[in-house]
Amino acid sequence: MAAAALVACSGDDEPASPTTAPIEATTTSSASPTTTAPDPGPELTVTGPVAGTPQTSATAGLEEAGYVEEEFFVSGTAQAFDADGEPADDGRWSVSVRDEAPYTTRILVKRPADAADASGVVVVEWNNVSVGTDGTPDWTFTAAELLRSGHVHVAVSAQAAGVDDAGEGGILGGTGNPLTVADPERYGELAHPGDDHSYDLFAQIGALVSDVPADGVDPLAGLPRDHVLAIGESQSAFRLTTFVNGVHPLRPVFDGFLVHSRGGGAAPLDGSAEEGLASSIAGEIRIRDDLDVPVLVFSTETDLTLLGYAPARQPDSDRVRSWEVAGTAHADAFLLGGDPVAAGEALGCAAPVNDGPQHLALKAALAHLVDWVADGTEPPSGTPIEVGDDGEIARDDHGNALGGIRLPAVEVPAATLSGDTAGGSVLCQLFGFTDPFPIEVLVERYGGRAGYLEQYEAALDRAIDAGFVLEADRATALAEAEEVDFG
Repeated sequence: MAAAALVACSGDDEPASPTTAPIEATTTSSASPTTTAPDPGPELTVTGPVAGTPQTSATAGLEEAGYVEEEFFVSGTAQAFDADGEPADDGRWSVSVRDEAPYTTRILVKRPADAADASGVVVVEWNNVSVGTDGTPDWTFTAAELLRSGHVHVAVSAQAAGVDDAGEGGILGGTGNPLTVADPERYGELAHPGDDHSYDLFAQIGALVSDVPADGVDPLAGLPRDHVLAIGESQSAFRLTTFVNGVHPLRPVFDGFLVHSRGGGAAPLDGSAEEGLASSIAGEIRIRDDLDVPVLVFSTETDLTLLGYAPARQPDSDRVRSWEVAGTAHADAFLLGGDPVAAGEALGCAAPVNDGPQHLALKAALAHLVDWVADGTEPPSGTPIEVGDDGEIARDDHGNALGGIRLPAVEVPAATLSGDTAGGSVLCQLFGFTDPFPIEVLVERYGGRAGYLEQYEAALDRAIDAGFVLEADRATALAEAEEVDFG
């Protein structure tokens, strides 16, 4: 959620790519963001595809879907920024360039092998490094939608903890396992100047994949790229919040953002991981509402409470939409393979981890963001989860959240699905818990399996009609309901 020399580009003696400039050394007014891209600057150098198997390779289902996965190394010079004054709670920030430093990082590209299968949508994920390893949780959550739609996925090693900074690991502690440690032979020449340069680095990668280069290496192999979206979960969402508010106005590279599981604050512009965690959770920083591109903020129960997002809530607008999904946790069983009991035991949790419907809603959110960017069709608005004055989520007699986007697993429950922790290791605080109803409760409530499935299917149809579950995921959702044990 984190080498020998760079491998030369296939068929090219001089592995160079066009691309992109660092952000121009100007500032923006806090009243209105600029939409003018900076003048061209130094080119990036792109090397690859790199032979061999990459770290964090995820190829399950790719060949069947007609996809390939390729790794590239990217070198350039990234700028760092300072805020002009105290960053405002309304997100309308102004930033200035502080300095610049060279970097070499990697990107992992999953794309259709046949250009005819490509949708023209490129989803760029800010890799998560919360446990000191370069990871792609949003690929895991949304892969089914990406593959069936023909979208390209570009995973960016944007932060030092994923590249070459073992240090104390990620913000959740541990020794860390960055790329240069995991495979020094492959990644020995990667170098990251620090997380204060991560914002510009990410913008440069976004610009790199936005246009087909006139010469040099094209990581997307000439595929169309009509819309380029940014996505990131957890710590990456903290940083995307800062990117949207401060950096996007200077570099309008991305056509839309899916900010998944942010806290109430925002990551600092400097590179301090420890201070970054504190400032990302504490605060009431909203997404600026004067943007020229749409932002969908996706929140779980855990994000509202443990990560302090509830005080930073903001009303929907024509550029910002918020979804809060009941029955979900910051991380869950789906992320770890689908078995809540096995995941709970592996993490040292006191109960099975959350087995809620996050993945169903997140795939729908991504599909809506694509439509919003492509033709202006706005996503549906969701009801907020009920949070009391004490900061705790209001719950029904079975412990399930009140309010929020209510998918069938919550509307027709067979278990308590909570974003709160049942106890255990530090990581268990993020994974919530699942407490299946006793069989006698299920029978009393639904009469039997047939009654339960009838109500569940009706609730699923309502969720699909409302736009919070995709029709393409109907069979998946029904299969999950079939697993409920009636004895």
